[in-house]
Amino acid sequence: MVTEKRQVADKLPGVYSMTVTPFTPEGALDEQGLRSHLRFQAAAGVGVYLGSYGSGEGHLLREREIERLYEIGVDELKGRVPVYAAALGFTETDQVIKQAKRAAEIGVDAVQIHPPRPGTPFHRPTPEELDRFYDDVLSQVVTPVHVSNQMVMVSSEVPVEFFANLIDNYPQIESINNTHPDVSYFVRLQDAVGDRIPISVGYIGQLITVLALGGHGALCFEPNVAPKLTLSVVQAYREGKHRLALERYAQVLKLNQILMKYQNPRSLKAALRVLGLTGGHLRRPYLDLDEAAHDDIASTLARLGIREIEGL
Repeated sequence: MVTEKRQVADKLPGVYSMTVTPFTPEGALDEQGLRSHLRFQAAAGVGVYLGSYGSGEGHLLREREIERLYEIGVDELKGRVPVYAAALGFTETDQVIKQAKRAAEIGVDAVQIHPPRPGTPFHRPTPEELDRFYDDVLSQVVTPVHVSNQMVMVSSEVPVEFFANLIDNYPQIESINNTHPDVSYFVRLQDAVGDRIPISVGYIGQLITVLALGGHGALCFEPNVAPKLTLSVVQAYREGKHRLALERYAQVLKLNQILMKYQNPRSLKAALRVLGLTGGHLRRPYLDLDEAAHDDIASTLARLGIREIEGL
């Protein structure tokens, strides 16, 4: 039987932008640039994760900047589109709890909690450490939570059975975000808990497969540049327009290819600049792409008709 959490999720967009964080040329948080970018995302109808460790440069943000990111995000997005807090994790447990509670106080719709990472991505937590981490965090963070299986940044998977037990014991868990290169993990996770809770993926290349298997959608970086296009894939699929969904999906994958070529967040901010949108500057040690890379990105965006699709 499909649970209330799944029924609620079916009304959510199914596409979530891991948004860029704009900075000024001097490296400060560009608040006006951030507001402009969030309005662009909201106008298209995609959900938003703030301060991700990839496209959001969350690992380079200072604690007060993270809070300010959430404050502005809630001010611009709350009640318009789902707004969630990333930039939580890969530090000591008490700090994760503190930041998650503060994000909830500010008013985000949910906080994303990554698995613990005691050291580098290759320092894997023991089963006992995994148990203790989630017990410590979820006994104190009682507002809505998204848990994640994050192979890219942790390099080890959370056992499917572990997630099933978490969902049984902590009702504040509203969804699972799965970033795993092997889609068979998603299949096992969907079979175990997919009727109880929505599951999204962090690989855009898995989106159509995931929708076909009953998954919810994707959290990804492509909506920073083409939110309407990315969202249209899920919308078309949900409406049973599968041919259209595949056509739009092919465009999204071609967009992904050029953005991956130059790596986010560099490529995202370059693409936004090409489109005349506000993505802001990078924070060091990142450096802007050269003119040839900008030209390459510009020609791909033109070929895909991104400006026309997004109504720019």
